[in-house]
Amino acid sequence: MWLRLAGAVLVTLAAIGAFEYFGVGRIVGGRAPDDAPAANGRLGELFWLAIFFIVMGTSLLAAARRWGEHLKRALATKPHSERRPRS
Repeated sequence: MWLRLAGAVLVTLAAIGAFEYFGVGRIVGGRAPDDAPAANGRLGELFWLAIFFIVMGTSLLAAARRWGEHLKRALATKPHSERRPRS
């Protein structure tokens, strides 16, 4: 579970780094980052933060659903009359 969470974080950070390295912001925005107003920069940061939380949230949800099933099985005990006698 933790390996998948770490993988999701690394993939997200790698994508952000790749977009910054290749200058996707300049292509999409049509101007250099120095020319953009401060509000645009803040909006971009909020966008990537939202992407990060969506990826992290879906990863945590999948882990919780998987462990929920394990927990249900572990807590489900048979009534005393149905248990096999010890030999």
